Amino acid sequence: MLDVFLTVILPTFLVAALGAVLQRWKALGVGALGPVAMYLLSPALVLNGLLTTELPAAISIRVVVSAFLAMMLMLGLAALFSALARQPRSLQSGFTLATGFPNAGNMGIPISFLAFGDDGLAVAIIIFVVQGSLSWPVGIYVAARGRAHGWAPLKASLKIPTLYAVPVALTIRATQWDMPLTFSQPIEMLADATIPVMLIILGFQLSQGIDWARWRSLASSGFARLIASAGVAYLVTAMVGLDGVAQQTVIIVAAMPTAVFTTILATEFDTEPKFVTSAVVVSTLVSIGTLTVLITLLRNLLG
Repeated sequence: MLDVFLTVILPTFLVAALGAVLQRWKALGVGALGPVAMYLLSPALVLNGLLTTELPAAISIRVVVSAFLAMMLMLGLAALFSALARQPRSLQSGFTLATGFPNAGNMGIPISFLAFGDDGLAVAIIIFVVQGSLSWPVGIYVAARGRAHGWAPLKASLKIPTLYAVPVALTIRATQWDMPLTFSQPIEMLADATIPVMLIILGFQLSQGIDWARWRSLASSGFARLIASAGVAYLVTAMVGLDGVAQQTVIIVAAMPTAVFTTILATEFDTEPKFVTSAVVVSTLVSIGTLTVLITLLRNLLG
């Protein structure tokens, strides 16, 4: 537990804390950082990941299917719970964002490596690429739905470049085109900048404090994100026939705290950004304990 905290959780919060200090000092707003991350950095991250990651042939399809189903089921359960609880439309979108999307990148990848070594890292990268290619367009639809009606949310989701980074990358791989350094190096640089920028944006949000007014919704979201998601992922992986390290890694990544990028969407579309940011902070803090217990259980029961 201490090793995970010192090598994963603490560095993450240090970067976010620097963003919070800067915001307090200079009274800055997210401004252009959100759109930059949404329309430029994230597509580069997905494109670079697909072009450079070697997917293990024996497990890649099952991992992709498992990651997709686990995320969609959590989104569906979150939306259903929010509707049954009769939350305001804006909060329904914010609750679904906070509950449906795990932090598969800057927490999922390093923790999977620490827990399961190189095999866990390889699986975590596959999951990240899957979720990275889907999270932005689906997340934009969910966020836009909080303020817009009719076809507007769908139109907004179709404008996100990340949606088109996947077919571009797959086409490049299928044709075995050797991309010139003139193009590949800028893509790699943009990809490397994505997670730090997201953490700085989170820091900007953290400087506004945590909103405890909706503590019941925060508790419900946190339970679903950190506990129920592991059960959903286990059922999905069992259904598709995954086992061993691949199954354990899918479950671990599914049970990560709320993804940082949800704060960008909530801010961009004015969908309860205070609540979503609070969900990121609270779920990340609580995950220190839940992930430690979950990894121990998986090693003992499924290892």
